[in-house]
Formats: sequence, C-alpha cells, structure tokens
Amino acid sequence: MSNHPTVISLESVTKRYGSKEIIHGISFEVKKGEIVGFLGPNGAGKTTTMRMISGFTAPTTGKVVVAGHDMSHDNFDGAKKIGYLPEQPPLYDVLKVKRYLQFVSKVKGIHRSRVNSELDRVMNACRLETVTDKEIYKLSKGYRQRVGLAQALLGDPEVLLLDEPTAGLDPGQIQETREVIRSFGENHAVLLSTHILPEVTLICQRIAIINDGHVLAVDSPEALQTASDQTNNVAIEFSGDTQIVGAALREVPGVKDLKFSSPTGKDNYFEVNCHVEALEGIEAKLAKIVTEHAALYSLSRQKPTLENVFLKYVSDGSKQKDTES
Repeated sequence: MSNHPTVISLESVTKRYGSKEIIHGISFEVKKGEIVGFLGPNGAGKTTTMRMISGFTAPTTGKVVVAGHDMSHDNFDGAKKIGYLPEQPPLYDVLKVKRYLQFVSKVKGIHRSRVNSELDRVMNACRLETVTDKEIYKLSKGYRQRVGLAQALLGDPEVLLLDEPTAGLDPGQIQETREVIRSFGENHAVLLSTHILPEVTLICQRIAIINDGHVLAVDSPEALQTASDQTNNVAIEFSGDTQIVGAALREVPGVKDLKFSSPTGKDNYFEVNCHVEALEGIEAKLAKIVTEHAALYSLSRQKPTLENVFLKYVSDGSKQKDTES
C-alpha cells in the first residue's frame, strides 16, 4: 500500500464562511487501492470536506489535490477523475433508471461505444437489473441509494467519494453496498464518510477521525477499536471498605482496571470506575460483588460510543502535548 501513488491529498486545509471557520487546518491523504473511512458525528465537517475534494467549493486556505489536479485552480479536469455520491443522491425522479444512467454517461463524456457496457457493469454491481425500466420516484430508499452509487461508478473514475452511502438501507442492502465499495477499492482511491463506527471498521484500511472541523487522528481500524475498548467503563457508587471491595472486583472476569475516588468528601462514600471488557452481563456481576461487601448506591455503564472514542483521542493528544512541553 505504501508504494501506491497518492490520489487524494489535503494539506492544511481550512474553510471559512464569513468570519466562521468550519474546517481547521486538516491534512490527510488517500492512496490508490485504499479505502479510507472519514468518521465523525453529524456536523463534524465531513460533507464540507467532501465538497472541497470534489471541487464543488474551494478551501479558504490550504491545498486539495485529486489525481494530480489542484482543485482550487484545475477543478474541471479534476472532477473528471471523481465519482461522487453525496448524502442526497442527485436523481431525476421522472426518469427511468436506465435513462437516467444514460444521461449521466453523456454528462460524463463516456464514449457512445462504451455506454452500454458501462451501464451493464454498474447496474450489475449495484443489483439494479430488476428496476432498469422503473421511474426513479417509484423506487424504495434502498434502490434510490443504489442508483446514486451506480452513477458515481460510471466511467470507472480514479476516485470515489461516498457521503453516508448506507444511510437508510436495510441490513441486506448495507452488506451488498459494502461489497461493491470493497471491490471498487481494490484498484481505486475511496473516501467514505460516515458517523457509523462499524461501517469503517469493516471495510476501511485507515480511518480519519474528524470532530468540530478538526482531524483528531488518522489511524487503523485496530487502533480505533483499542480506543473504543478503553472507553468501556462501569461507574459504581458505594459505601464501604475500598480495599475489600477492590480485591473482590478484581476477581471478576473482564475487569481490567479500577480507579477509586471520593466525589462528595463524605466519610466511607466512594466511587469506583471499572474499566471492563465488553462482556454480556458484567454489570450484574459487579453489582452482586459490591452488594456482598458494601452498600451499593448506583451503577451506570459507559459503553463505547463515537463521542467517547473522540474524547479518548483528544485526551491522549492533550497528554502528549503536556509531555512534550
């Protein structure tokens, strides 16, 4: 992978609307043969970044290069290298599926001799054979999303930009869409934006995590899973002997670490944060142990979430800065 050429490159890119800065100096790249997940909650800046990569809008500062084209100055030729599926697919509802894809082929400048083979290729890849003669407005959400993906694949572009490609699909359709993306990513550069954690861990080689317009990390799915595991905690408030309770909790399978504190300052009243593995029923086991040795007041579970993973990366980044200073 490291020997493959870089096809998408962002260098210190910012975007302002008026006095408000939406994207703050982000940098990352995508190579040929690589699927990179662009992961963040709604409003994190994913769509704005995708629009800059596609050439739809220009960065305020910094540089976006796609297949050798600077998208601030050469976006017309750069756009020819891109297949783009925005969050709302650009569909013409009154057209039939095949007619719509023929229209997109003409817009993309696909030679007339290749149009039929291209239509067959993308309709087969997106499982559209049974709806080719249906008007788009009659299609389900899942089929509309597939048509949107098919238009992005037309012309065999070097770059595929997918903004929330599985939004609104049922589990079967999601699996089919993932297979299409995975096969396309073998010889192309794919940037896939989503707020769904499993989406990127299943098909991406690397993940760029964005929040509030900042890229927090560009890492592997394995590293992201590690950060996710480290946010899996159970908080317990109790009254009793911390040594006895601590010794008993450490015997519970799946407990990896304990941190005791006295949040209220009351005598004999404590909170323990248990870093645990994601095991079924572990809360009940912890509650049983505490009630056997102390008075249990509350127990709450902090399960891995996207926001918690962000906090983990932010926390690690702050610690690193403190160490360096």
